[in-house]
Amino acid sequence: MVYEFKFADPGEGVHEGEILQWHVAVGDIVQNEQLLVDVMTEKVTVELTSPVDGEILSLEFQEGDIIKVGNILVKIDIMQKDPTRSKVPTTSDKEEEKDDSLFTAASPFKQISTTKLVSVSKMKKPLAAPSIRRQAREQEIDLREIPATGPAGRITRENFNSYVDKNSSGIPSSKTKSLHVSKEDQRIPLRGLRRNISKAMRKSKDTAAHYTYFEEVDITALEAIRQEAKPLGEKYGVKLSYIPLVIKCLIPALRKFPFFNSSLDDEQREIILKGSINIGIAVSTDDGLVVPVIKNADQKSFWEISQEIVELAEKARQGVLTLEEVTGGTFTVTSIGNIGGFAATPIIKWPEVAILGLMRSKLRPVVIEQNGSPEIAIRRVMMLSLTIDHRVIDGAVGAMFTNELTRYMENPALLLLNEEF
Repeated sequence: MVYEFKFADPGEGVHEGEILQWHVAVGDIVQNEQLLVDVMTEKVTVELTSPVDGEILSLEFQEGDIIKVGNILVKIDIMQKDPTRSKVPTTSDKEEEKDDSLFTAASPFKQISTTKLVSVSKMKKPLAAPSIRRQAREQEIDLREIPATGPAGRITRENFNSYVDKNSSGIPSSKTKSLHVSKEDQRIPLRGLRRNISKAMRKSKDTAAHYTYFEEVDITALEAIRQEAKPLGEKYGVKLSYIPLVIKCLIPALRKFPFFNSSLDDEQREIILKGSINIGIAVSTDDGLVVPVIKNADQKSFWEISQEIVELAEKARQGVLTLEEVTGGTFTVTSIGNIGGFAATPIIKWPEVAILGLMRSKLRPVVIEQNGSPEIAIRRVMMLSLTIDHRVIDGAVGAMFTNELTRYMENPALLLLNEEF
């Protein structure tokens, strides 16, 4: 009996996906729940497993192909007897279950266990993100030889790079074999996450009327809080950035100006004011930008937000975010402060209507008023770049929203008066 395995909607109205990597080949014997293929949708990468025992008769698509919901991906000859007709490939064994639960705080922190090295060679199939698997295949690296420190024995990008660096030292580069290197154009297929980013950015620019407003903010007081909180954060394994502090300052501003926490329904010609405040955090990964979402940020403490950012960012870099963790955002924050730059013009994550960019903070001489008299002082200053959809929000309102945000960032003690911290 032949079973036709079809691509089903993984949720959130997904209509298509891209074949990232096959883990089986024609003639392989597979078991129930064995990993078959990695598929990337517009929102998340999903691992599809076999629902039956049997032999792979055909793979209907190749890596890089775009598939639609309902398409037959693979045909499997269902076995009635003990499936021993051929060897089961170790590269297609089912991965261990991943803990995709979000942080639920009964106390300010979740206990973070000590990192342990896991012997990947003892696993049937190494746990690693598709990008790492692809790079390992291209470089002919056996992932089972790499010590893993990620959750459930997953190989992290740091594990992989460390292994490559250690094993490539002293080996002469193939580029040194010839002094005459041909310089030719190279065509790189627009695939995977980069393809999704391309579509999303083009959709946003074609749809929203982008308008960016800049404001310089004195964050000296905010920096003092961050420095005071650092030792406690380090104790619990939470590296503190400005982002959780800015999110706490954003909450009262979003409440006062609810149109910044909305979306525009073009078909119904309605502005949808969101009931929840779900803050997306842009995370840079080896494959591109990913935006996990902190749900109900207005109901969480500073420490809860801080730890959730750390956890979601790590899962984003490992490529193990769930659909729930990347959907439902109502406002996005992006930061390039750790890289540099004076200002930028962030692109809105459609269908949201606003995005806030955080630039690098610097110590600068500024004029302040002290006891009614102007004087020069050294202050820590950051540039904010707020991009709005001008179809929904006017420029003047964008300036007023930024002024409200600035008020809290420059005077974070106001958060205590509003019970926001």
